[in-house]
Amino acid sequence: MASSLKVPGPLLALLFPLCGLLVHSQNLSWREFMRQHYLSANLEFSAYKCSDLMKDKTAPTDKNPHTFVYTLWYKIEQLCNRNWRDRYRNIYIWTHYPFKVLQCYLDQQRKSYRERRTYSYIEFHCGKNGYVDSIEDFRLLEELKKKM
Repeated sequence: MASSLKVPGPLLALLFPLCGLLVHSQNLSWREFMRQHYLSANLEFSAYKCSDLMKDKTAPTDKNPHTFVYTLWYKIEQLCNRNWRDRYRNIYIWTHYPFKVLQCYLDQQRKSYRERRTYSYIEFHCGKNGYVDSIEDFRLLEELKKKM
């Protein structure tokens, strides 16, 4: 009887890290969204260039234009919060405040990127895991001119 009680301990010890991987894997779409679309506010917005971003971020080339959002990361993370302990899941949410947006258009003839900088309201999609996983739509507030 004592030997049967020793088995669950090591078995649970082996399964515990797998449970952690399962929890973290549910946020992969959030991580992927941030990797492909988020621009850190640590740099000036005008410092970001489409040609560099499309190489560095390994953004998908099948989307034209590709969109980047310039803000503090927690403003995107907080969008799907319903209240202090619950998150919206599988719905679309318009932001209450505008974001700076950089859109990169692939110019097929020149093999380079054209940029469009705007200040826009954005409609995000909150995925099944309760985190933003895509950008759905924009409402243009104003076009931003590039500072030289």
